Amino acid sequence: MDVEIVKADKRNLLEVLYIIRECSRQLLEKGVKYWNNSLADYVEIEEDIASGSIFVVKINHVVVGTITLKVVDEGQAVLIDRLAIYPAYQKKGLAQKLIEFSVNYAKEINANKIFGYIPVDDKNLTQLLEQNNFKRKGDEFTPPKGFVLISYEYLFNG
Repeated sequence: MDVEIVKADKRNLLEVLYIIRECSRQLLEKGVKYWNNSLADYVEIEEDIASGSIFVVKINHVVVGTITLKVVDEGQAVLIDRLAIYPAYQKKGLAQKLIEFSVNYAKEINANKIFGYIPVDDKNLTQLLEQNNFKRKGDEFTPPKGFVLISYEYLFNG
């Protein structure tokens, strides 16, 4: 299995949207309306690809997953967003590869921390993050969307 992680380009827009839509369906089955794949998502993802924030994981040159890594806080932190693996490729270690990639990416740009939020207390995702030295920071309620998000953080030298 030839796995590579590369920056997405505009040709990957529909693939990224499709993967997110399929993962959104899984979340809906758990009762979580977190990603809705609306026009706003399309525009935001298009902008994130243009800015170089979206990466895709490919197996044998086929896009099967995605992650958004936004550099924030004047380059001191990396926000992980939209980690999604197409359902048929889940449970094959690809999310682990994306987390490792994220940590290495943050090191390369000399960030002090990586952080992100998960919309549901998913045992597998929680375990993955904690096995990779992410610490649960707490739960945050976000009124505009009405979600309770669980925040995680990985600190370098800390």
